[in-house]
Amino acid sequence: MNALRTSLQQTRRSFRLLWLIYGITLVMGLLVAFPFYNTLKVEDQNSLAFMNLLKGFDYTIYSDFMHRSERTISPLMSVGRWLGSLYVFLSLFFAGGILLRFSQPYNLFSSGLFWQGCAHYVGRFLRLFGVTMLFVVIGAGLWLVIGSLVSVAVNDSFTERGLFWIGAGFFALFALTATLFLCIGDYAKVIMFREDEHNAFRAFGQAGRLVLKNLTRTYGLYWLTILVGTGLFGIYFLLDDLILMSNWPTILIMFVIQQTLIFARVALKVWWLGTAHTSYETLPKPLPTPRPSPLAVQTTEPEPEPPLSPRLPD
Repeated sequence: MNALRTSLQQTRRSFRLLWLIYGITLVMGLLVAFPFYNTLKVEDQNSLAFMNLLKGFDYTIYSDFMHRSERTISPLMSVGRWLGSLYVFLSLFFAGGILLRFSQPYNLFSSGLFWQGCAHYVGRFLRLFGVTMLFVVIGAGLWLVIGSLVSVAVNDSFTERGLFWIGAGFFALFALTATLFLCIGDYAKVIMFREDEHNAFRAFGQAGRLVLKNLTRTYGLYWLTILVGTGLFGIYFLLDDLILMSNWPTILIMFVIQQTLIFARVALKVWWLGTAHTSYETLPKPLPTPRPSPLAVQTTEPEPEPPLSPRLPD
């Protein structure tokens, strides 16, 4: 918990960093929002049915609109997917600058130094992302495969409720395993940053041993931040049900709440990476895996044998 408090204080002192990342996230959202809004204005044909969506989602209105305008909306959906991939890349890109910021907590924030840190570590973190996703797909995805096989095998022996709980149990195992690997991946970023490690597999292995030996102080804190983020989403959906967007003031209020939630998510991600950096400095480090060294080759020449003495005649 000391790591949480320390990193929270450092996050509060890094408001310029938070606003920078939030501003970039906002611009990325507007790149899709404005074209999407203009397309909707053209495609709605002055229909008042869309006003009903302000009071809640109506699948009938949505399906009718997509059936009529799917060809026009599909390119915008594709742009949204590409922006999602760009968002993942930017989260890896920003990690180096964030860790550099937490390594200098008492210095004033410098945007130039932040960008230098981002550019310096992005190559390593991209390789680490590939390693992390490999473990998530194979290690965590294995639970989904086993769950599907078990559900097929016992399909005739259980009711729908029983099959649901079997599927929920295997999905819970998948979620726990996937989040464990993601937590290890974040600590591997810290190791690559602090120890100047270039090998992604070696950093992931060292981080794995560190996390497994200190589950409560690493994976436990990771789940705590997940629960905080889930709580923020729960508050948002509660406010969304209470505030009906029936006029411009209520729409403006919900817009402010949405942007506050986005800013809080940015702060939560920065806070967690800072927590991993701070806790790494206090946790006992596992012994590094010994690397085999090449055998020394003997280069000395054997001593020459003494010359044979001539045989004297009798």
